[in-house]
Amino acid sequence: MTIRRIRLVLTAALALAVPFALATSPVAAAKPSQYATISGSGSSWSSVALDQWANDLRASGIVINYNPDGSAAGRQDYMAGQVNFAGSDPPFRNGTDKLGGATAEHPNVGYSYIPDTAGGTAFMYHLDVAGHQITNLRLSGETIMKIFTGQITNWDDPEITRDYGAQLPDMKITPVIRSDGSGATFFFTRWMAHMYPSQWDAFCSRVTNGRVQPPCGQTEFYPQFPGSVAQDGSNNVATYITASYGEGSIGYDEYAYALNSHYPVVKVLNAAGYYVLPTASNVAVALTRAQINEDPHSINFLQQNLDNVYTFTDPRSYPLSSYSYLIVPRTGTTIPANFTPAEGRTLSTFVNYFLCSGQRTVSELGYSPLPLNLVVGGLQQVNRIPGHVPTPSLANGCDNPTLRNGQLIVLTTAPMPSPCDKKGEPLNCTVVNRKAATGPSAQPTSSAHATASTGAGTGTSSGGTTAAPGTAVTTAGPVTGQVVNIAANGANDTALGVLTATLMVVALAGPPLVFAVVRRRRQVHR
Repeated sequence: MTIRRIRLVLTAALALAVPFALATSPVAAAKPSQYATISGSGSSWSSVALDQWANDLRASGIVINYNPDGSAAGRQDYMAGQVNFAGSDPPFRNGTDKLGGATAEHPNVGYSYIPDTAGGTAFMYHLDVAGHQITNLRLSGETIMKIFTGQITNWDDPEITRDYGAQLPDMKITPVIRSDGSGATFFFTRWMAHMYPSQWDAFCSRVTNGRVQPPCGQTEFYPQFPGSVAQDGSNNVATYITASYGEGSIGYDEYAYALNSHYPVVKVLNAAGYYVLPTASNVAVALTRAQINEDPHSINFLQQNLDNVYTFTDPRSYPLSSYSYLIVPRTGTTIPANFTPAEGRTLSTFVNYFLCSGQRTVSELGYSPLPLNLVVGGLQQVNRIPGHVPTPSLANGCDNPTLRNGQLIVLTTAPMPSPCDKKGEPLNCTVVNRKAATGPSAQPTSSAHATASTGAGTGTSSGGTTAAPGTAVTTAGPVTGQVVNIAANGANDTALGVLTATLMVVALAGPPLVFAVVRRRRQVHR
């Protein structure tokens, strides 16, 4: 092969490799030098997803640092100009948080709310019986409320026995609450204030010695009460529950933390009379009843009202489902000091990515994909970020699972709960011909039905163990639910990047090398 032909081949390879690398990269809109490193802080509820998305983009030279210090702290950091964006589950405070004793927040800089994650507030627990971990706990909303207001203090309480279907050991319950200003606390207490107002008001008055008068309402700052343990941040809640000293504990957290810890969560009784888990599909079903502010001129554009979510009677609906948000700078308002166009490019690229491609794998992390209306609204907010990059086309540039024929795929394919998850069915229930059955002749029609009837995290252990009389039947072996790291997709991008880089090196360095070899051979033959 002549030198000229080698050059032509390698140049063609380079011409093909560079566009291919740009097409397969998460970011192809601007050169890495046009971006600036940005930082954010706030919601730990959504941080598992935010961290993963930031990690996805880092391979493209986009650097986003995030500190999950709680929603309240994140909003304060944003108002103080210490971060480029904040993660927050509730909006800025309006002064109605009586329990927190916190005044209204009045930002002196502009902002937009952009939805980032949808998920369920889950109740992770640590219970062992006869050396085996219980993974099939089911509780009603009223029982959960009574545990977290100090009315139920022992696992052998008759109300727990009634919900679960068997008596648990005589063991003290340790409710694990948040010590920081938390969106998870906000969502949980909003649900209790709406569903059990008289009992929640009585609890508030009792723990504050009458300082808080009804109606108590929701709060970001859960009041510590006798028997409870307070932890700072979602990760520390999960750490406490999973520790050896966490035996007998139960706490509220985003479902992603339970998955990451390989620990089970409670199946919660919904308004249809079924015990359900906070899976992606169950959350998606529930949030079809969320009322979203659709007025783009409102400061609360895209904010949620969850009243109808709590009482939705679809058998799949998980009642404690909600959205989380980013708070970002907004053109036409006072821009945070020192916010640069390069930072705007980074921030808008980040948001474009997680509203579209990033949503495809959130279910594996314990979240639910955002529906179409919030993606559309979120992209409108991106166009108001100073220095923003163009937003992707919904028709062919936004690879979000909600956009196939305008339908939320996870909703249309959401499975119905097992008949054995119906309230009143016993723990030894199995499914025969799609109906609940009990007794020695009853056999599950498939392993899927058997798994659905136990329900621990995203998977359950196989087999059962008979405990001592008067105790629960538990599953043997470890919980199998786990996070599937999105880096598996990133690995493909990395491999393509390595291939592209190799082709580029060969294309650039190859001709001189070949020329040197040919010249040396000519000198030898002279």
